[in-house]
Amino acid sequence: MSKLAAIILAAGVSSRMGNFKPLLPVDGRTMIRRVVDSMQKAGADPILVVTGYQHDALVQHLRDSNVHFVHNQRYYATQMLDSLLLGAAALPKDTQRVLITPADVPLVEETTVTALLQAQGEFIRPTYQEKPGHPVLMTAAALRKIAAFPDHSDGLRGAVLDAGIVPVDVPVED
Repeated sequence: MSKLAAIILAAGVSSRMGNFKPLLPVDGRTMIRRVVDSMQKAGADPILVVTGYQHDALVQHLRDSNVHFVHNQRYYATQMLDSLLLGAAALPKDTQRVLITPADVPLVEETTVTALLQAQGEFIRPTYQEKPGHPVLMTAAALRKIAAFPDHSDGLRGAVLDAGIVPVDVPVED
């Protein structure tokens, strides 16, 4: 099995929500804790949490979780893709595949992650009723292709398209 890592994107300010989403409770655990637990169950090691806003609170909250932190110091002026690329740059050299998810997607079923890990492709995404979602699974090579493009203004979707990466959709029930 290939070396699997995870990048959890938690740098945003949650401005529309009014509260910092990663630390909100969901069924007895915080969103971020649920996402970390899911990535650990999937066998991801290392798990990188890209922080920005509320960096210190996240570090304190996850201090016992065996995760690594990458701080996007420019979080307020950058996009989610920029945080992803910061996390990707911090991955170990032997990483082959990466599960990528925002910190505010805490209710992904274990069967969804398993289905992604069983699929083959550079960029694998779950779909529910033909709508793509999270987490996504990318090869480290695909992340390098995306990082090579200078224009990241269209986010991950645009970067994938610009890099000529063909998404593999995996229909799921959540």
